[in-house]
Amino acid sequence: MQLFMDTYNTRQTLIMRVKNQHDDPSWEEFANIYRGYIYAVIRNMGIAESDREELVQQTLIKLWKKLPDIDVEHSGKFRSWLSTLTKNCVIDFIRKRKREINLREKAADQEDQQQVNTVLPDIDRISEAAWKQHLAALALDNIEPHFSGKAVNVFRLSLQGLDVPAIAEKLEIKEESVYRLKTRVKARLIEEIQRLRSELE
Repeated sequence: MQLFMDTYNTRQTLIMRVKNQHDDPSWEEFANIYRGYIYAVIRNMGIAESDREELVQQTLIKLWKKLPDIDVEHSGKFRSWLSTLTKNCVIDFIRKRKREINLREKAADQEDQQQVNTVLPDIDRISEAAWKQHLAALALDNIEPHFSGKAVNVFRLSLQGLDVPAIAEKLEIKEESVYRLKTRVKARLIEEIQRLRSELE
């Protein structure tokens, strides 16, 4: 099985393809890559679960409309641009929802601004943390086919907080094997995260 990223060359190449708004397969590929990150940012900005998917869709639509105008070579980090776009969509959503709920209340504008002010200071931290988690999840999925046996299971269990003896007992392997497998997967994961960072940011 090939790595996830083998389906396209670079982030710039993929963006150039989706700038053509009639290239549906490229857009689907692009949306699948970044959807999880957008969702994580929206979730971590305190949006109710019932509203998150709708807001993800709104963000993707806005992204699709703006992609033809992106200067791929001079736009800086694409992920930073995407973070700003997502933030603006969330702020617009909050304001619209507040206006709907408090349409006849004089305090609406003040409450609206208070919620926006609460969200804004944390957006950089939220988006950075969400991006790191998103890359790690992509990377682990990518490298899993390259390991046989229980290597990735060992690593996933360690991420869940299990210590070496507990992992060894659960998977019925020696503790020395847990250490060895965990180290191998971690080293490969770091390499893949670095590669994804260079491609997707």
